[in-house]
Amino acid sequence: MKKIVLISLLALLAFGCGQKKVVESTYDNGNPRVIKYFHKKAGNLVLDREVVFYENKQKKMEGEYKDAQRNGPWKAWYENGIIWSEGEYKDGKRNGMGIAYHENGKKYIEGMYRDDIRVGAWRFYDTIGVLTKEVNFDLVPGTKAIDSIK
Repeated sequence: MKKIVLISLLALLAFGCGQKKVVESTYDNGNPRVIKYFHKKAGNLVLDREVVFYENKQKKMEGEYKDAQRNGPWKAWYENGIIWSEGEYKDGKRNGMGIAYHENGKKYIEGMYRDDIRVGAWRFYDTIGVLTKEVNFDLVPGTKAIDSIK
């Protein structure tokens, strides 16, 4: 009997200390638009993860946070459920491989980021997956990723 009581108390404690789910906004039809997940640390809520939805409940985007900044893998989808993009963040900046896809699921663009800057060889593909262009984004001081391609 003591074992059952102890297990029940541990389960209650674990449940009470788990993640807190907050529906931050909804669509007019009541479906969630943004859900954020938090954990408690020193009495404060700390953001762990965010999930954004289309009105039809299909996931639009999701990813993790650390110290209130994007950190770790992030993914985005088209409204039809096909992956749109995926990449890694570190301390709020893009780092590592980034890939974007055409709406048919074929790869569109792939390349590396370093501290939010496009670096190295980037490859571009047509809608059937054929490589059409390659651009070398050697690191140029002060050039942000968003400014690199016009």
